[in-house]
Amino acid sequence: MEKISSGLYLHVPFCLKKCPYCDFYSLSIKVSKYLENKYLKAIKRELSLLKSFLEKKFEIKSLSFITFYAGGGTPSLLSPHFYEDLFNFLVKNFKFSPKELTIEANPETLTLEKTKAFYEIGFNRISLGVQSFSQRGLKFLGRLHNLRDIFKALEFILKSGFKNFSLDFIFGWKGQGEKTLKKEILKALEYKPPHLSFYELTLEKGTVFYQIFKGKKYWIKEERLLNLYKIIEETLKINGYERYEISNYALAGFKCKHNLIYWELKPYLGLGPSAVSRVENLRWKNPKDLNYYFESLLKENKLPLKIVENLDNCEFAKEYIFMGLRLQEGISLKKLKKKYNYSLSEEILDTLIKEKLIERKNKKIRLTFEGKLLHNQIVLLLWRSLYN
Repeated sequence: MEKISSGLYLHVPFCLKKCPYCDFYSLSIKVSKYLENKYLKAIKRELSLLKSFLEKKFEIKSLSFITFYAGGGTPSLLSPHFYEDLFNFLVKNFKFSPKELTIEANPETLTLEKTKAFYEIGFNRISLGVQSFSQRGLKFLGRLHNLRDIFKALEFILKSGFKNFSLDFIFGWKGQGEKTLKKEILKALEYKPPHLSFYELTLEKGTVFYQIFKGKKYWIKEERLLNLYKIIEETLKINGYERYEISNYALAGFKCKHNLIYWELKPYLGLGPSAVSRVENLRWKNPKDLNYYFESLLKENKLPLKIVENLDNCEFAKEYIFMGLRLQEGISLKKLKKKYNYSLSEEILDTLIKEKLIERKNKKIRLTFEGKLLHNQIVLLLWRSLYN
């Protein structure tokens, strides 16, 4: 394998405050100029070492990046200069001319000047973590911003020239009724966002919410949750959005190219603590430890990766099912057999079709609306039915 085209993800582990529902690796820390420069130096070192690692491991002579995504944490806490310096380094040392460059941002961290600078240095997509268009929702979710901050941030985004932006929501919070959710969506649509993400509030182990609520959302029943999903899908469908992935909705031409790389099992490289990478059958992960990350790269001059996994055909087949069924088009049974040498039990498929959880057409299967609500359970069932 001489050439590889990959997505590039940068994890920014800095936050003003850790949200009570968040299980991503992040630290509530003041980002000084010194820390920013140190992080930039470590990222550059990781990129240089990764280049050597890939050349030796896969004999890759040409590495090009087709997307760039800064996630977190709160990537918008870092200065535009940080990203400009990083982009210059990438252009100099790699084939770096991605069609899509995304930065995640929190409303309270943006100013018009900063947003304009992000656009001018090359970002052409911004993912704004609004989480809710209800003050009550923002308070419950422990967000630092208020509705005024959201409206100002949206004004900055539109004034700065961004044609592509996403509004990211969390729904199913305590006190959110069907009318509230509908009102939130309609308010968001006034800004004509090309992309929207709606994530159901989940209580992840290790989070503050998990401890407070003992892992159970006692305030919402399955029937009400189903109605919330219906409101999201129906309201957005009427307004021209396609639910191209379980949690993601887009107008034509505005699907997130970077995230599609994960869902379509294409290669990706991750930078920063907790970031995951996969090239061919090899997957590795950096530890969730900023100090170890710095120590490894800046003092020992070695990659911080710790978890290395060799995926066999069975694991790839499982991943194809898991990721593919998140997408609207679903998976191809022909590809499952041809590429991974695995098939699914016809009996199980027939049962799921009868229960109206999957649809089958031309050797392809995809989840129905009801099936999407049970994605993980259906995937487990299909995994158990795999045979070669």
